[in-house]
Amino acid sequence: MAAVNLIGSYNYALVALSVFIAIFASYAALDLASRVTAADGWNRALWVLGGASAMGTGIWSMHYIGMLAFVLPIPVAYHWPTVLLSLLAAILAAVIALYVVSRQKMSESRAVAGSLLMGAGIAGMHYIGMAAMRLPAICQFNSFLVVLSVVLAILISLAALWISFHFRDEKTGIGREKLAGAVVMGAAIPIMHYTGMAAASFTPSGAPVDLSDAVSISALGIAGIVAVTFIVLGLALLTSWMDRRFAAKTLELQEEKLQRSEAYLAEAQRLSRTGSWARVSATGAMRYWSEECYRVLGFDPHDGLPRFETFLQRVHPDDQARVREISAAAGRDKVDYETDYRIVHPGGEIRDIHVVAHPVFNSTGDLVEYVGTVMDVTERKQSEEKLRQSEAYLAEAQKITHTGSWVWDVAAQRALHLSEEWYRIYGFDQEDGMSAWNKRSERIHIDDRARRQQAIDRAINEKSDYELEYRILLPGGAVRHLHSVGHPVLDASGSLVQFVGSSTDITERRQAEEALRQAQADLARISRVTTMGELTASLAHEVNQPIAAAVTDANTCLRWLNRDHPDLEEARQAASRVVKDATRAAEIINRTRLLFKNVSPQWEPVDMNEIIREMVALMRSEAARYSISVRTDLAADLPRVMGDHVQLQQVLMNLMMNSIDAMKDVNGMRELTVHSQRGANEGLVVSVSDTGVGLPPRQADQIFDAFFTTKPHGTGMGLRISRSIVESHGGRLWAADNSSRGASFHVTLPVKVEVPE
Repeated sequence: MAAVNLIGSYNYALVALSVFIAIFASYAALDLASRVTAADGWNRALWVLGGASAMGTGIWSMHYIGMLAFVLPIPVAYHWPTVLLSLLAAILAAVIALYVVSRQKMSESRAVAGSLLMGAGIAGMHYIGMAAMRLPAICQFNSFLVVLSVVLAILISLAALWISFHFRDEKTGIGREKLAGAVVMGAAIPIMHYTGMAAASFTPSGAPVDLSDAVSISALGIAGIVAVTFIVLGLALLTSWMDRRFAAKTLELQEEKLQRSEAYLAEAQRLSRTGSWARVSATGAMRYWSEECYRVLGFDPHDGLPRFETFLQRVHPDDQARVREISAAAGRDKVDYETDYRIVHPGGEIRDIHVVAHPVFNSTGDLVEYVGTVMDVTERKQSEEKLRQSEAYLAEAQKITHTGSWVWDVAAQRALHLSEEWYRIYGFDQEDGMSAWNKRSERIHIDDRARRQQAIDRAINEKSDYELEYRILLPGGAVRHLHSVGHPVLDASGSLVQFVGSSTDITERRQAEEALRQAQADLARISRVTTMGELTASLAHEVNQPIAAAVTDANTCLRWLNRDHPDLEEARQAASRVVKDATRAAEIINRTRLLFKNVSPQWEPVDMNEIIREMVALMRSEAARYSISVRTDLAADLPRVMGDHVQLQQVLMNLMMNSIDAMKDVNGMRELTVHSQRGANEGLVVSVSDTGVGLPPRQADQIFDAFFTTKPHGTGMGLRISRSIVESHGGRLWAADNSSRGASFHVTLPVKVEVPE
């Protein structure tokens, strides 16, 4: 008797439930596709695996609910390991689907390959799931319907991939397009399943059924499968929704940051006067100009983007050809370019512009556009021009003043800057560069090297300024006198970093000073000679006295010798007086000759009391002519001073002559007093006081000026020369009225003073 196929029926409630699960799973698939597409890197991989697990679980659940909806008149159990294998097939199909739809582009070949793999996975899930059935019957398949179910699986997969790919960018809400796509997909997937179910027929069999690892699905089991499915899909949708909200918030923050960055960029461009732009290389059309670009180039943003030719018309006529040539050459060579030009604003104002441009290429290496910046550098150009002029003025000033500037790195022992005049002063060529700094020590005079180095070492140790003078020897043998000044530069921690300073050629000044010194010496000698001329009568009287006394003593000596009985003792005494008087006359003549000599100053230890006595002896007769008494008050053990004997004699002689002139026409007591004493700070003081007319009223501060005099026949140079001599000895000369009558002149001289070269 032929076997009769078992007649099955469908639980339409479960069928409807399977379709709903399919729609729900399809909606979840579309939603997950958008998250997979939005993710990148490892996040995308996690979304693919997690989404595929949820989507595969939904498809598998639809399949098993659909199988459980088919009711046979015999008990049916399911081999759970095979059931799990079918679940893996569903997940694998979901992985393939999500991978394909997450690509940036979905070509036809990729869509076909993806649908074949996905359809094979779904068909495999279905027939592996049916193989898990354990029942006392034999399952047979209609080949046509099986092939049709596989074809439907592939076609449905292709449609699902297309729908998922095109609806994946749905941003917010449920989305009507996404929901419609989910309904289409959810309705199509069960078609494949129920076609596959229709391909199967069951014939009763008496063979024993292997129920190992097999389980029966009760109503509770169905409820559990449905609950787990909805939980998994719900969690997937919730995770997707949270991720979308987080992404939206992140995007919102990014957009806010972008807007803020654009505002900062616009403000930075405004402050730096820098505009940005983009230009299509092929057509020359401007693609983008920033707000500052319009302002810098003098265009109105409301007029829209100008063409390149329109922009060129604003370029200064003298610069247009060069700008066009540079732009064209850069386009041909596809390279960066950078240049300066002038732009003429509508009002006629000319601005200096600095432009930088960079080429942008597509994936095939073709030049697409140029992007760049334009910067208004008018103020910088003006500053550079002013700086150039200042440097030129400084160089000219250094040339005129013979002053070279320099900067010395102390740690590296090298020069950082040497001015042009510095090279000229030291006799170096500028081509020697900074190495000339280290060669300069070879040109310093050997007698000045140690002193100069000591001053520099002290300044380094004390981090202080230094100032010194020294000589250098040029290759031709010429000697130059230099005056060098250095100032320390310290870093934030107080460490010495550099010295900046100057070196001035003072050779001409030294020569002028020497000429002035010689002129002053000549003038001083003339003054001495003039004064001695005024003292001729007194000097003659001073010399005549010892000569007359010597003649008298000589006659007396002859008388004592011419006696019948010569008195040798008296003659000897008379002869001794002759020698004494002759010596006295010789001393007066020698002192007078010294004042007339034209010799260089001879610095030596000088006894000021001795000079005072000499001048008092020399001036006594002149004072006596006008009934002037001369008194001295000299301190004992007065220290010697370093100075020139003759010059100090001249000072004292000028002061005593002035006192005599001030008293010769006054009534009453006429007294000249010369006083010496120790002064403060290891010095001494010499004072010349008189009882004359005193200092000129309202002109006391002018008496030391050159050519100022109160004498009818005076030159006005005596006090000026006297003060110069005293100051050259390191001292000071001043005058003051006496409390009663007359004036006093005071001279201070240091005991220790450096002998001038």
